[in-house]
Amino acid sequence: MSSLLWLLLYLAPLLGITAVLFAWFGWQWRGSDMQKRINELAAQIDTAHAALRQAETDRATATATSTASVAPALQDPAVAAELQALRGDLKSAQSEARLRQDQAAKANEAAQALETEIAQLLADLEHLRAAHTSAQTELESLRSSAPAPAPAPAPAPAPAPAPVTVAVAVETAEAPAKPKRKRTTPAKPKAATSTLHEKITVLEGQLSTRQTGLATLTQERDDWQRRITKLEGHTPADPAGLGLARRSLTDSEKRLAIATTEIERLRIQTQVLRRVEEGESALLTVPDDDLTQIKGIKKIISEQLRAHGIRTWRQIAQWDEDEQRAFSELLAFKNRATREQWQQQARALHEAAHGPLS
Repeated sequence: MSSLLWLLLYLAPLLGITAVLFAWFGWQWRGSDMQKRINELAAQIDTAHAALRQAETDRATATATSTASVAPALQDPAVAAELQALRGDLKSAQSEARLRQDQAAKANEAAQALETEIAQLLADLEHLRAAHTSAQTELESLRSSAPAPAPAPAPAPAPAPAPVTVAVAVETAEAPAKPKRKRTTPAKPKAATSTLHEKITVLEGQLSTRQTGLATLTQERDDWQRRITKLEGHTPADPAGLGLARRSLTDSEKRLAIATTEIERLRIQTQVLRRVEEGESALLTVPDDDLTQIKGIKKIISEQLRAHGIRTWRQIAQWDEDEQRAFSELLAFKNRATREQWQQQARALHEAAHGPLS
């Protein structure tokens, strides 16, 4: 035991010295690798700095060169004056272009307003012509239905015998009975039919005129569409001309829509009056009804309805939507027929007087 302990004590210093030597060699080896890595990184940094300095030098050289080449030209009085003149011409051209665009827009707006006013005036003129024709027709009808003027009194005859006087008295007494037998004579319906035919003729003329104008408006709209397509394909683009063409196209489409609506209105009115005219033959032997018994129909409206061929309660009771609309527009009583229930009133009056409405 003592020998083993003596051996350990003898070897301990040797083992310590050996450990210290190995630690020192390891430290030296690790330090050399780190120093090598540090040197490599330092070399890369130096290279990057050098490249950066070279780039800055090149840029400064290029800037100085361009400045040196341009500066003499800019400093030349003739070049500077020409450049200033070109700038002034450019500003003047831009101002003139804006002024012309404004003038063109104003002229287009004025032309559109003028066209709208002309169209309105033409429509008013057509209405006045229709009213004038209707008034003339009604006047002729009244003249034709008025009794003939009494003949001038003949010279006083010689005194007649008493029997003759009695016979004259008898004939005079029997004379009033004759109009009762001729009461169903369709003189008044014929005059109304003549007036209705004149109104249909006027409406057909207006419809033909509107259709011609519709064709013109359709052609105008198509022309503007083609012009817009052509302007959109131009190079360089023309924003002012394209904007003006688009505004003109929008206005043309609006006027086309108004004309289409007006044509549809005239077409419905014409069809309704034609149906009424076709049904006049079936009403020749039918006595007229008192249309003023319908609440809301006064004497004036009753006369207007008769002038348009409406003489019975049955006709009003059988109106459809187009007929209500057409007569509301023709006689300008708007929505009164629906609001005051003319059809229901006419049906009740007809059934009370003539029986169920078939």
